Amino acid sequence: MRLTFDGPVLLLGGGCTLGLAVAAALRAEGAVVLAACGSESGRQACAGAGIAVEPLEDAESLPQRCAARLGALPGHMLDLRHSRRESLLAGLPPAEIDAWAAEDIALRARILRAVTRAMLVRRSGRCVFVSSSAALRPSPGQGWYAAAKLAGEALFRSAGAELAARGVTACSARLSWLDAGRGRDFLAHEESARRAAAAMPSGRLLRLEEAVGPLVFLLSREAAGINACTVDIDGGLGAVKQMEGTCP
Repeated sequence: MRLTFDGPVLLLGGGCTLGLAVAAALRAEGAVVLAACGSESGRQACAGAGIAVEPLEDAESLPQRCAARLGALPGHMLDLRHSRRESLLAGLPPAEIDAWAAEDIALRARILRAVTRAMLVRRSGRCVFVSSSAALRPSPGQGWYAAAKLAGEALFRSAGAELAARGVTACSARLSWLDAGRGRDFLAHEESARRAAAAMPSGRLLRLEEAVGPLVFLLSREAAGINACTVDIDGGLGAVKQMEGTCP
């Protein structure tokens, strides 16, 4: 039985490895996908995979651009985007702190506001934020990243609590290490990869497909009951003692 998607799926940051894999899985389920990317490399990656793509600029117009491009307002949204700005708390210059707040918190809030308002027009919608197990257990140097992830979780939790009665639900998913994106850079070092795998109850990292399947389900109408909460897709990492240097 196929999952149900009521309208186009908007993928924020869809040009990353995980985003491209999710897009392929969504299309296999019959969903129509529009990616929104902030970088030229992300847009090119989507275009190369045959995915309709729009720039992230002018966040408030994203729903209308989706309608113009695909013939309908977005019915689902997966937020994968995040900057790679990481530093010890005392090490980030003031100007970079302002940029972090604008890019990783304010822009996410603006997009969520715009997209959920469009979903209210159609009286249905599903929003999922991709967070990290580092949100609660950051390693040194991940304070800015973890704070932004917690802020995103709070925004999506409130969206689900406030809008569910009008047909719009939301949740967050905390992932652990994957051999993709930011994780791939870290795991390029053999010792880092060994220590990260050793921290997992299974003794290995999550495979890409083990994250893709749950995310696609969480986006679907069938998952609407998973609302205003955070789901762990971390292979059990959050259930065991943290090992130094292994938090994603």
